Formats: sequence, structure tokens, C-alpha cells
Amino acid sequence: MKEIKFSTGFDFIDIPKPAIKHIPDWYKKTQPEISLEDGGSIYKANDKRTFKHCIPFFDGMSSGYIHELWADIQVVKGTDITWHAGIPDVFSKKDSASIGKMSPPDGYSEVVYSFHHNLFIKTPPGYSVIITQPFNRPDLPFYALTGIVDCDIQPMFPGNYPVFLKNDFEGVIERGTPMLQIIPFKREGWQSSFDKDLADQGGLARRIQSSVFSFWYKRNAWTRKDYR
Repeated sequence: MKEIKFSTGFDFIDIPKPAIKHIPDWYKKTQPEISLEDGGSIYKANDKRTFKHCIPFFDGMSSGYIHELWADIQVVKGTDITWHAGIPDVFSKKDSASIGKMSPPDGYSEVVYSFHHNLFIKTPPGYSVIITQPFNRPDLPFYALTGIVDCDIQPMFPGNYPVFLKNDFEGVIERGTPMLQIIPFKREGWQSSFDKDLADQGGLARRIQSSVFSFWYKRNAWTRKDYR
């Protein structure tokens, strides 16, 4: 098993945790199917399934590691982000010109904030990390941009990560809120090509998948991911 190493440099700031530990309550409470009554019976139709049936959706949320917000912060509209004194800075404002011609995500403030992550990361030779907004988490008040960092030759060290804040958010964001998702991957060379047989192979798999009610992908194509 490959090993990714983390440190924060502060004993009160946790290292990233496996993303599987941050599955939100709204996902856990969602039922696999939307049940409909038809003549007194309950039936399950493919178009009434929820995302609980979608293994790729779950893989997205549960892959890699989550770096948490490491202090409670207070957000008040029209003011800045504040936190208790006596700890290192949690956020700072960036010059809005720093994002160039890129527009802020819809529904988010034009102010660009820097999240001070305090992370050291070291990967095995040939491996890098994707650092991004936690996947499938539109409920979170921040939106983090995506970057890829090579941290096998030299470790990644603490820095400032650009994020945007939801326009309508006001209140306290608690310590432990997911901020960044970190997924290690192996760097490899790739080339694309056209495969004339691929559509036939995929079409056959699709027809077989359509002949069963559920979990064809999980039983026939999926590989379990392991992050500890």
C-alpha cells in the first residue's frame, strides 16, 4: 500500500482525514429509491432512483482525504471573515485581479479569499496530488479552485489556497468543516486513440446492465478504493 505523509506544523491543526469519514448527513439520509404507489403496490423504476444507486457519485465523495477548516470563523455580510485572536491567520483577502479574466462561480462573491492551509504533503516517487473543492458538496459555503501539486521530489509546504464564499451565507462556519479534498495519483504518460470496437463493447455492456434491476456496475466493473 502506498503512503502519503501529512503534517501541519501545529499540534492543534489536524492532518487530513480519509474522505470516507466526511460523508454528509444528507447523503446518509437519502433513500435509494423514490417509492411510488401504483394500484396499492409499491414499485421501483429506474428513473426514480436517487444518487444512492450511483457508485461513481459515492466514489467522488469518498476518495482521497479531506483537509478541514481548522478554526471556527464568523461571516457577516458586508464585513470580513473573523476568528478568535491568538491563532495564526485562517483567511486573508486576495486582490480580485489575481483571477484575471476568470469569472467567480455563479452564486459566489467576487471577493477572492486565501485559505491558509498550513499543510505539508509528501507523496511516493512518481505521485502527485489533486487538491480541489470537496466533490459533490454544493452544501458547503466555500468553493475552492482546483490545482495539481507534485510533492514527491520536494514536499508541499503551507501556503494560501484560493476560495470563494457563497453570496447569501452569513453565520459561523465551524472548525472541522470540509475545505479541501486531496487525492493522490500516479503520474503517467497517456495518448488518445480511436477504437472502432469500443462502441460495440460498450453497447453490449449497456444492454446487459439494462437487463438487471440494480448494482450491475458495482458487481461487474467497479474496483473498491482504499484510503486510510
